[in-house]
Amino acid sequence: MFDTVHLYAKGIYINADMLNQHNPKVVTFLKQETGALNTKYVIYDEKIPYITYNDGSSILNVQVSIPKFLYGNNVSQISEGDILKFFEELQKRIFQLLSIRIEHEEWITKRCDVSWNFQVGNDVSEYIRHLSKQKLAFKNTHSHNHDQTVEFSNKSNRIIFYDKHKQTKKMKEPADIIEQAKGVLRLEVRPSIHDMKKFSQARKAIELLNKELFEFMTGKVLEELRYPVEVSSIGISWLMENKENISKIETLLGFQMLQSMMDETTLKELYRPATYGNRKSLAKKMTIPVGNCLSPLTIDYAKIG
Repeated sequence: MFDTVHLYAKGIYINADMLNQHNPKVVTFLKQETGALNTKYVIYDEKIPYITYNDGSSILNVQVSIPKFLYGNNVSQISEGDILKFFEELQKRIFQLLSIRIEHEEWITKRCDVSWNFQVGNDVSEYIRHLSKQKLAFKNTHSHNHDQTVEFSNKSNRIIFYDKHKQTKKMKEPADIIEQAKGVLRLEVRPSIHDMKKFSQARKAIELLNKELFEFMTGKVLEELRYPVEVSSIGISWLMENKENISKIETLLGFQMLQSMMDETTLKELYRPATYGNRKSLAKKMTIPVGNCLSPLTIDYAKIG
């Protein structure tokens, strides 16, 4: 459900001697507004790889992968039941390191990556190739890592699909983790500040890290994906059997091609409202059988505990 989160807590007072016990990287700088000297401490911990503290603002930042923090890897998917465990373990670890207790309600979310593993077997590369041809609303499409990753992004939001097996091999993960990642098409969605505020105006982590945000963010992505028919895969015999509908077939193929080229907002501008409605209705009523086509990516939310 979730992977990397960046959380911070305000009004946290930590003794400098306690911070220095961890051999932090220390940066002292002049605060322009007040003329006061502030110190930023960067602490490295095996459980929480990123911890910073600013003594001027009294803000503590942490960034951590929830599944790695709990289970040692991020191929395993956490469930909703793991969220409270995460907050409790985070509270314990911070106390062990800094002798301070931060209540769950104090953590504010700066970033949270919603994630899901789709098991697609040998079709991971085919899905990535297919997705790399699509455009999502108000986002640019980019391919990375020799076409192992597809990214849809703008200034405030990022959606990526990638080959989890190849990533674990590149990162030289343990053999059992690499094996577990076989056939996994990984989805990660980074909600914008605007999206997070729909669920918690103050962006409190305890209110955001839940099934509702997960369903909202993944649902938006899956609804936008298109699976147009590739003309080369249509059987000639089927066309001959349905030649009385050839005009509708031509219309549907053309509409699906346009769907794959642009987002829905732009597509609507090409049609009169009634015509666009007719095209959408035709797409629902008519099915063109094709061989070896990719199945739409879906999540059974009812089974997520």
